[in-house]
Amino acid sequence: MKKPLTPVFFPGLLFLVLVKLLLHAYTNTLWSFHRDEFLYWALGRHLDWGYWSNPPLIGWVSALLQATVGDSLFAIRLFPMLVSCALIVLIVFMARELGAGRYGQFLAGAGMLLTPANLRPGMLFQPVMPDIFFWALLAYLVILYINTENRRYILFFGLVFGLSFLNKYSTVFALSGIAGALLLSPYRRVLWSKEAGLSALLALVVIFPNLIWQYSHGFPVVTHMQELAENQLANVRISDFLTAQLFMNMPVIPVWVAGLIWFFLPANRRYRLIGWYFVLVFVLLLLLRGKAYYTLGLYPPLIAAGGVWWEQVVQKAWLRVALPVLTALILLPALPLGLPVLPLPKMMQYCSYLVNKVGFDGPMRWEDGRIHPLPQDYADMMGWKELGQLAIKACQMADEQEVLLYCENYGEAGAVDYYGQGRGIPPAVSFSDSYRLWLPRNISANALIYVNNELGEDVEALFEDIQLVGSVTSPHARERGTSVFLCRQPVRPFPEFWEERVAEVTGQ
Repeated sequence: MKKPLTPVFFPGLLFLVLVKLLLHAYTNTLWSFHRDEFLYWALGRHLDWGYWSNPPLIGWVSALLQATVGDSLFAIRLFPMLVSCALIVLIVFMARELGAGRYGQFLAGAGMLLTPANLRPGMLFQPVMPDIFFWALLAYLVILYINTENRRYILFFGLVFGLSFLNKYSTVFALSGIAGALLLSPYRRVLWSKEAGLSALLALVVIFPNLIWQYSHGFPVVTHMQELAENQLANVRISDFLTAQLFMNMPVIPVWVAGLIWFFLPANRRYRLIGWYFVLVFVLLLLLRGKAYYTLGLYPPLIAAGGVWWEQVVQKAWLRVALPVLTALILLPALPLGLPVLPLPKMMQYCSYLVNKVGFDGPMRWEDGRIHPLPQDYADMMGWKELGQLAIKACQMADEQEVLLYCENYGEAGAVDYYGQGRGIPPAVSFSDSYRLWLPRNISANALIYVNNELGEDVEALFEDIQLVGSVTSPHARERGTSVFLCRQPVRPFPEFWEERVAEVTGQ
């Protein structure tokens, strides 16, 4: 018989949403847009069935938000906040399906609320938070099938996988792990059932337009993954990967570790495939040197099962109260790394203490493999408005000349487009990420506004009149030193030069 929901479930859910809204509003007063958020904002202005490094779902969501609640920082970040709340609800239902009573459901929900693996992704407009939710939903559907053997859940699995694929391609790791876990379980017969074939067909129908888009554009995701492996994943150290796993879920280590053990207990043999699913995908990502956060979608089922385990083991009332309180107390020292609740000066002191006194430098190690004063995500939330204002100033200095506004990376291009709205500046162009999909092939401009951290030799040789408009001065911004140049009087036709560069980048 299915256990009832905890009586505080619905009031607690409303309270949770309110608290998250307040935190959402507060953190937005301290820190601005993240580099990636500018890109996803821009995707919403170029609706398509695919993008250079992303499937289309995040672009569709961006367009919907901009058409309804607007594109302010608060409005854009509403989406991940609500998905974060939905994930907590899902975990409560998952714990209930695994046999948790009211206390186990409460503990699982509290654990999902208090883990940095939910807090940080839940505040940034990125595909990460929906990705975690979709992975958890796939696991939930597997559990529902185990409990009921109702084959409709196999069809639902295909639909959810298709949607998850349209959000983030890394969901293929989840599919591989579940398929491998099924082969190790008595449920392996599902893999060659008629419903599994229909489920695969349903998933293919959902993702087919994106596959057609990838084919028609020469599979840019392959190029993106090659660049990612060379420039970022090559710097991923196994020790840092493992350390990050502990940190990302540090306050709930007793819960998720108990959940992993619970799946392998003899009494829970029918659920063991969820445990194997975690192990298989974890090892796969470790061997492939995936980024640490790629594993975040694996932990929700463990947290749900951990709620079941602790409910069975802990019977005394004071211990049941102490466990979630202890979890909250463990979270507090690490909260600034999970949520940007500290202003910049306090955050600098906090990070310095972690590195110099505690000897914990993992969150301060950037994609370049070096230790910095702030976590990369925090440095990525500074300097953008200043850069946008410099680009506006450069356009005003160009007088009536027609200019091409070029930015070296997608964060710069997105920031310039965002802060330049309604200011009469041309749309930014870039060879970076999805911006290369929107490149104008032919231009009539005879001047260039060039945004980069240095003046390239090709640009310097092309123009006789080059003026430095200004540079980003925010001392701790990742974009510090990025400069805006106004380049005029080309020594050869600028449109001809641009056409050559576009052909070189696109291979056409």
